[in-house]
Amino acid sequence: MLILWLAGIGAAVCLFCAIIQQLEQKHPSALIADEPLREDEERYAAVPDRDAKSIFISGKEFSYSHEIKSYLLIGTDGSGSEAAYGEDYQGSMADFLLLLVLDQTEHSYGLLQLDRDTMTDVTLLQKDGTGMASARIQLCTAHWYGGTKEQSCENTVEAVSNLLGGVPIDGYYALNMEMIPVLNHAAGGVEVKIEDDFSKIDAGMEEGKTLKLSDEQAYIFVHDRVGVGNGSNQSRMKRQQQYLKAFISKCMKKWEDSPEFIFHLLQELKADAVTDIRQGELAKIAEETAQAEGRGIFIFQGTLDIGQALGDGINHAEFYADEQSVIEVMTQLYGLE
Repeated sequence: MLILWLAGIGAAVCLFCAIIQQLEQKHPSALIADEPLREDEERYAAVPDRDAKSIFISGKEFSYSHEIKSYLLIGTDGSGSEAAYGEDYQGSMADFLLLLVLDQTEHSYGLLQLDRDTMTDVTLLQKDGTGMASARIQLCTAHWYGGTKEQSCENTVEAVSNLLGGVPIDGYYALNMEMIPVLNHAAGGVEVKIEDDFSKIDAGMEEGKTLKLSDEQAYIFVHDRVGVGNGSNQSRMKRQQQYLKAFISKCMKKWEDSPEFIFHLLQELKADAVTDIRQGELAKIAEETAQAEGRGIFIFQGTLDIGQALGDGINHAEFYADEQSVIEVMTQLYGLE
């Protein structure tokens, strides 16, 4: 019997989870192209003409020999305009980013959750899809640029690759946070322990209580930050991981009862997803991942700061990934040498 697509669907739920508060969703200013890059930040830029299995972090070259496929799951704070292309389209923030790293040599996989405020090189893509200028800004802003939803996703893929030293990314799958209730409903409600104070938003989400989330509460649990606990994005990321694990467990049980469950859910999401992965390939990734050994969710350690790198005169969160942490995590996921 087929096994649940553990990472694919499980990760997809996280896509819709991490949506930054309205203040942090302010769009990058057109002045951003004039912002100079700080020399101490130029650490993770991709190196052109690299070997497919070589990456560069802080000017150091690393290689890996395993056969690895990487897929980026993107959660946006909106779907952009309804227009497929042209002047009417405007991208949105990629507020949740989760990289599925499938090691086909070791038959294992890991999930790399990236802080949306991570500072990295982002191409300031124009409406026609071209772009020469770049700036060191928050990773989430990459999706803002481009003239179509696909270009916004491709720009995000490039920014993530830059952050990871130029590692190839084999595909992307993007959804927006409005789909959280759909996923929660499909799972029949997800049970979690409430470890933050939600009293200002929903009195029923009492701290310390174990609760089966309604669809609306699931959205609050994985989306809201302001007015919840200490209000930090790091706390919200922990909640997203908590929800993801519980969601996977619930879906596994549903899969056992009905082998068609996951594929029906994928079909339901199809109209809202933006992806360069064919449906048949999605099924193949699902089966391969389900048969592999799960290695858990990884994150980078680093330093959180407040700054004005966006050039809009407003303070925004800026997360600087620690170089050694990047190397250690990438070594675990890719077997760097």
